[in-house]
Amino acid sequence: MEPNALKIASDASLHPGQDLTRLRQQGIAQLQKLAPETWSDHNVFDPGITLLEVLAYVLSDLSYKLSYPVADLLEVDPQSDGAPDQFLTSDAVMFSHCVTLADYRRLFLDIPIIKNLDIQTSDKTKNGETCFDLMVQLYNYEPEQVVQVQNRIHHVFSQARCVTHQLGDIAFYNPADVKLGMKMVLENTNSIVDALVDILAKVALEISPTVKRYSATELFNMGMYVQDIYQGPRLNNGYILDSDLENTPIKKYLYSSDILDVLRQHQNIKQIEEFRFITEGGAQPGYEYWQVEVAELDPTKNNLAPQLGFSSDAFFEGLSLVIEGQDYHLSEQEIAQIKLGIAAKLSEESGGLEQSFAQSEGQYVHLSRYDSLQHELPKTYAVTEQMLNREIDSAQKAQLLQFKGYLHLFDQLLADQHKQIDILPHVLALPQQQSFEFLGMVLDCMLASEAISESVLHKFWQRAISLPHTQLSQAVTGISGVNHLIRVAMPSYLEQGLQQQLEIDFSIAQLTRLNDSAAHLLARFAIKLPNANLLKYREAFSFYMSALSGCELDPSHEEDLLTRLVLLRQYIDKCRLLNEIGTLGHNRCRGFNYLSKSPKTAHLSSLSQLVMRNLGFSHQGQMPLATHNRESFYLLEGDLISEQQSETLFFVLPNWTTRLNNENFQRLVESQIVQHVPLHMTVRCVWLQREQMSLFERLYYGWLNFYGQAQRERFCEGQAHIANVATDIGELLELILLDSGRVIELIIEYVLAKPQGGEVLETYLLQILQGYASAELPDDLELNGDSYQAIMDQITEVISTHSELYPQGFNAQQVIYLATQLCIDHICTPNAFTQPNSNTRFTVGYSPLAYLKPILPVSFSQINSNTAVVSKFIVATSVPNRIDPEGNEE
Repeated sequence: MEPNALKIASDASLHPGQDLTRLRQQGIAQLQKLAPETWSDHNVFDPGITLLEVLAYVLSDLSYKLSYPVADLLEVDPQSDGAPDQFLTSDAVMFSHCVTLADYRRLFLDIPIIKNLDIQTSDKTKNGETCFDLMVQLYNYEPEQVVQVQNRIHHVFSQARCVTHQLGDIAFYNPADVKLGMKMVLENTNSIVDALVDILAKVALEISPTVKRYSATELFNMGMYVQDIYQGPRLNNGYILDSDLENTPIKKYLYSSDILDVLRQHQNIKQIEEFRFITEGGAQPGYEYWQVEVAELDPTKNNLAPQLGFSSDAFFEGLSLVIEGQDYHLSEQEIAQIKLGIAAKLSEESGGLEQSFAQSEGQYVHLSRYDSLQHELPKTYAVTEQMLNREIDSAQKAQLLQFKGYLHLFDQLLADQHKQIDILPHVLALPQQQSFEFLGMVLDCMLASEAISESVLHKFWQRAISLPHTQLSQAVTGISGVNHLIRVAMPSYLEQGLQQQLEIDFSIAQLTRLNDSAAHLLARFAIKLPNANLLKYREAFSFYMSALSGCELDPSHEEDLLTRLVLLRQYIDKCRLLNEIGTLGHNRCRGFNYLSKSPKTAHLSSLSQLVMRNLGFSHQGQMPLATHNRESFYLLEGDLISEQQSETLFFVLPNWTTRLNNENFQRLVESQIVQHVPLHMTVRCVWLQREQMSLFERLYYGWLNFYGQAQRERFCEGQAHIANVATDIGELLELILLDSGRVIELIIEYVLAKPQGGEVLETYLLQILQGYASAELPDDLELNGDSYQAIMDQITEVISTHSELYPQGFNAQQVIYLATQLCIDHICTPNAFTQPNSNTRFTVGYSPLAYLKPILPVSFSQINSNTAVVSKFIVATSVPNRIDPEGNEE
């Protein structure tokens, strides 16, 4: 026998939890430590040892059940309602946004009409690595489809692009038919049509290869790991390997040796007697027998991509066939069938493939079933089913019930351990949104300093006590005497055991275990959220303690409510992140989709969502911010607003909300932003006051409309004006982001620099001054300053000269603020400072959002009671709760 030969063990080793002998020995060892003097008899006939042996049996049964296949352990009862979503699949979490040129090439190749393409970086943005030019080869090139394909590519790119990446020019290869002169000797041909279809299809793929696609199962069977399969962007028509991308270029030269290799390997070809390229000038004399340059196949066209010219009748004129020593001439019907057959065979190469593995399903087994250890005890213990139901004296009954109570407590612990198996599918599954989302909305309102009604509070407590349990209890059934022990609580006990005593609803223990469970799930993705103390939840929620405390619906009223609210918020943060982990993961650095026709709701990028989820922001994607105290921010890509800000990301945040007004929390926000932004990007955090944010939002919304319109109409004629307006507003936004303290001044200077800008501003200023005056102002009043400061001085002089006409406190700052609002509306008009163009179509258009209408400054809420003018109201804003620098509420 070989010295290293494998041997089969004569005794199969048991799992430690299923080894009864070992469990008994461990139990006796513990008894010897706990009662070395009072319990010395460890023989098998000792009643205590009998109990120990029964315990060992129960533990071994529990261990055996837990050794079931994981798929079975996670399978829920098919009869139960609302089965939880189990683990996220690999294809749901392992894809990523486009990072490399190969990723973008895969993304575009997934469009069914595209056969192949080249991607080059350009320097149109003065930063070559962020702008991509495409040269596309289509399966069937039709000039009238160019704009449609360009829009399709643009749509796909906008949904998957990384922040700061831009799409450059999209051009197309012109097909160049390749004709061959061949004389082939065929054999074993039952069908000449089928043989030639197969031969010519292989030649066509050699001349113009299709990038090979694979199914997930094929790659797995090839030995690839799951993490290597599910990488890059999510595709719909099969996976593409890096090696196939590199080895499938659009050919510039064709060589006869490559085609001959394909022909020689075919089972129906006995001999190739002649071969050459048929060209009209694509090869030097004599070279047509071994190579041809694709660019010379049709000198009248640029950007040529070769394809086998089988669709023309002239192609078959150069094809000679010999079968069994006789020349064979194809009929017209056979030629037509061959053409159709080749086209069908080539179309099969572009078909879609399944993207995921077949998911293995478990078999549900009722694993939590527990048989009382009392069934296994000898009858002499008098605790079997009928012993306590017969006539016995009260002294003996009292002793039996005392013993029964001890045994039942012992039984209950073991039964509840078995019951935990039922909760495994829920603890290890994704949290169900309906169980936490309403609670999250209420806590969002608290973070936003918003009032909470009595009805909402009542519903809050109803949902809070309905949170999923992390420990379960079940009744021990089939034994006598339970009625004596449980008494009035017997009905609820039979339904759910000692659940209320095991885990109280909305208790610190329950919330802690829920947090631990969610943290365990997040740990799989290497995610750990910031500490609750840094997130300032305790300080923000403390303002609502008087409204929440002392509620009769609170089942754990003796525990600190503020601690429980913080734990609840942490749990909800984790649940929200878990439910979005797939989308946020593979779109980690994706920019916003500027092609959306709803910029109000589509301006949020995945990078923004990821940062906000980690910080527990109350209202991610909220627009506007100026009229609320809600937590959100805007992410502006420098590449999109100005060529001078390439590789820069601007984060525009409100500085007045409860948490964002705290300097310590501001530092945490900035550190989290830097942590999640790609290393090569520059980050600028711009903190704005409420009035500044109101002006910024109006201008930013206008830019979103113009930029989106310009991109949607990018490949149409006559839309250059829209793009110019977007560029113009983008440059103004750039100035504001770089010098946010001068927002009003920068906008006024921008207007003054435009043709007729001074007249526009003067009209608005006089309109505002007259509107708030209690009497008519002089007709010859003029405000014709050529700078911001000059305008301010003139307004101050008018108010001072006619002070009796204006309410107390009315000043030039308020007038210029209102005028700036009106100027933004003027800037965001398609033909504000230029002549109208009849060819311009502005399909979305800019109209001020209702909540951004010109209003009084937010800080100026007084109504002018001295005028007959209809009272002017401001948008109602609540005062946010404040956390002082030491972390205490104000």
